[in-house]
Order: sequence, then C-alpha cells, then structure tokens
Amino acid sequence: MSQYDSKFYDFFTHPDSSELMAALARKYGFSGIVDMNQKINEVIILPDDFSIYRGVEIQAKSSRIREEIKKHRGSNLILLARGGEEDINRAAVESEGLDILLQPSEFNNVLAKAASDNSIAIGFNLGLLIRLRGDARVRELKNMRIILKHARKYKLEMILTSDSSSVYDLRSPREMVALSSLFGMTPCEAIDAMSATPKSILRRKSPNYIKEGIEIL
Repeated sequence: MSQYDSKFYDFFTHPDSSELMAALARKYGFSGIVDMNQKINEVIILPDDFSIYRGVEIQAKSSRIREEIKKHRGSNLILLARGGEEDINRAAVESEGLDILLQPSEFNNVLAKAASDNSIAIGFNLGLLIRLRGDARVRELKNMRIILKHARKYKLEMILTSDSSSVYDLRSPREMVALSSLFGMTPCEAIDAMSATPKSILRRKSPNYIKEGIEIL
C-alpha cells in the first residue's frame, strides 16, 4: 500500500468558489479541506467521499488573542492563528483551544513547549514558497527550518497547507511533499502533516471526544 493512499486534507483555504476548490482538491487526491470563507448553512455540492470543514482565522492583537480563541473554544470550527512576532505567538500557544499556529516568524524552545502542552499543531504555509521570490523566499525557508527543528524536538503535530485562495493556488499532495523537502521535512513527516495530524484535529472536534485518551463510545 502506497503512502499516497492516505486520506489527505488541506486545512487552510479561502476560495472564491468552494465547489470549484472541492472538485479540484478531490481530483488531486484530497479527502477534505478547511474553508475559511464558508458561510453557515451555505449549500455546496461536493464530490463523492469529500468533506468541507469550517474554520476561523483568529486575527487580533496579542492582548486579545486568548479572548478570541475562548469565543470559539468547544465548537466544531477549526481554529487557526497566523503566526507573527513573539508576543503574538506566545499568546497563541498559551491559549487552550487553538488548533493550529501557522508559520510563526519567531519560534523557540519556550513557545514549542507551550504548544506541546496545549496540543497545538504547527502549520507550514507552502503558499509562501510558491508566491515569494528571491531573498524573501530564502528568509521563509530559513524560518521553516527553525520551526521544523523545534517541532521535532518537542514532537509537535505538524500541518502543511497551500493557503490557497483559488484553484490555481492548490497543489497536489505529491507536490506539497516535494515543496516541504526544500526546508528539510521528510516525505513521511509531510504525509503525516496532511493526513495523520488533520485527522487527529478532527477527532478532537468530535462531540464524543472529552480529552486525550477519553472518548464517549
């Protein structure tokens, strides 16, 4: 059985057309996406064996991040905070209930330990590698290598995302594995970051989940 027979997910998309994104994602081999733009009760025709999950990007100053996360904690929404400077990252990883911290620009052992304590996955935004050029791309690759080092040390769950806003931004799982190798991620790590970690987050969003090791059967 090939590693590419896994169920793959892209957990950070914000498409103009959810139906078009879903159709192409299914063609590429994905089983689901998180749509940050999807509206409540929006009717979407989906391909067979494909799911769209709703997500919320937490956007606030460091002093308000915890409050914003608390508003949605306990819901079935996927909660993601885009990483930034250290004060933003610290507020995010110290907040129980956040699912993903995406591409923090300043990440260290202290923040990685807090993310581990609160079961927060670390996201790698491959869309930046696709869109950036020159020195800016080199800086992001260097940052990703640092994040990966700390993620490995503290055994953090990792997520790969295309950060796609249209079907032209979406990449297949094989392409995302190839892109992740540019900053040192192994194929096994990359596949887990599109399959095992998303499934783990979805499991924690289940109404039957209480805490790690305890579920209602």
